[in-house]
Amino acid sequence: MEIKEIIREDLWKAIQMHYQKDDYTESLRDAMFLIKDILQEKSGFTDKDNTALVEACLLGKNPVIKLNKLESDSEKDFQSGIGFALKGLCMHLRNPMSHERVEYGKEDADSILVYINYLLKQVDKSSGRKLIDDWMSFLCQPEFTNTEEYAKELIKELPAKQRYDLLLGLYKNRKNLKQNSVNNFISEIVERLSTSERNAFIDFLNQDLKDCIGDYGLSMFFHFSLYIFIAT
Repeated sequence: MEIKEIIREDLWKAIQMHYQKDDYTESLRDAMFLIKDILQEKSGFTDKDNTALVEACLLGKNPVIKLNKLESDSEKDFQSGIGFALKGLCMHLRNPMSHERVEYGKEDADSILVYINYLLKQVDKSSGRKLIDDWMSFLCQPEFTNTEEYAKELIKELPAKQRYDLLLGLYKNRKNLKQNSVNNFISEIVERLSTSERNAFIDFLNQDLKDCIGDYGLSMFFHFSLYIFIAT
């Protein structure tokens, strides 16, 4: 049976170009990059890579990517096993490829790809970090500290890819926010948006402004949209 029929579609697409050229070593490298992309997407850890990414996502007492409830010893062992397996792949495959010439034949590559396919299926069982929901709950706390200094420190913990989504979340949840309770943090998000994100957010606000009648929360976000527009 051909490897294409055994492994998942995204894994095949990742390796297809090199695999069809019989470059099995590069196919495995492509598979490792797919693992990185999936872990980063699920965790939000875009600043981490390789073994450090695997450790942050799947290992430790409170992993970001939880494959089960982590209540029984068996569940904890399963979690650790998948984490160490992925870490081992980084050490066995990716690291040597980065430092010396390594060659893999079709038979070994196929075996490793089937194993990677299995590990990715296990990772699929987790929805990953519910980053936006977690941040929303945190920011909506009555005792949230709304100072410029704290906002500048807090923004460092928010992955760049999540800034726009969190801003939209805050906007949509504006009626549940205490007046001016997170304005400093919103300002920090706004300052770090890309030009395309800024334009998209302004367009989003402008659409709602057409139907706005006495919505104080919306006026707060409109204030920031004007700030963005002037800044760009």
